[in-house]
Amino acid sequence: LIQHLRYTQSMLPTVVTTGALRAPGSNALCFASQSFLDEVALAAGTDLPKLMLSLLGERREIAAPDNRSPSFDTGRARDVVERVVQTSTWTQKPTERGRAKGFAFYFSHRGYFAEVVEASVSSGDVTVHKVWVAGDVGSQIVNPMGAENQVRGAVIDGLAQALTGQAIEFIDGAVQQSNFDDFPLARIPMTPEIEIAWVKSDNPPTGLGEPALPPVIPALTNAMFAATGTRIRSLPVRVKAA
Repeated sequence: LIQHLRYTQSMLPTVVTTGALRAPGSNALCFASQSFLDEVALAAGTDLPKLMLSLLGERREIAAPDNRSPSFDTGRARDVVERVVQTSTWTQKPTERGRAKGFAFYFSHRGYFAEVVEASVSSGDVTVHKVWVAGDVGSQIVNPMGAENQVRGAVIDGLAQALTGQAIEFIDGAVQQSNFDDFPLARIPMTPEIEIAWVKSDNPPTGLGEPALPPVIPALTNAMFAATGTRIRSLPVRVKAA
């Protein structure tokens, strides 16, 4: 997609034991990249799905730079973007005052997922009304019920990371959170309707443990921006700032 790209990273040794969010970096990277591309789309006078389709270009397979990671199929990416735009009856404009939809796409663990979140912000409270998901994990869904449950769990987990205040604090190098009373998970009342569409392709089946999670967070925060005009630039979401 970008012909000339170079990025570096620095390893920082710590004495703090890492937890579940130590890796992979997909959740954080998707939030950053899809949030920024939503800004780029706005500046270009378009919306994020149209920008993504423009960036993806013609259907082709792009080899990974290291020749070890999975290649990227722009056709499969286009298909899930187009499907979720269709199933969600996508529109960038707020559906009503303080209520709008947001979009995000991500490729990870050989899975292609595009998601749309409809959310509203009122008096400092965020309500997620519905999430549409389109995913391509190969030619066959081996266990349809299990696959849908994996996606639903990923969506709910992503919403929890964004909205329930899952923040880790350190004092003198020690993590202060110790259980679910101070590191909350999503509960049933905040769980929205989730609509899932599968896009099957002529590729071997892949796993579903993680790839549906990354897009839901920027899709949510992009929806919050569309509803309020305020960008969310850090997680968890500080609702009152929205």
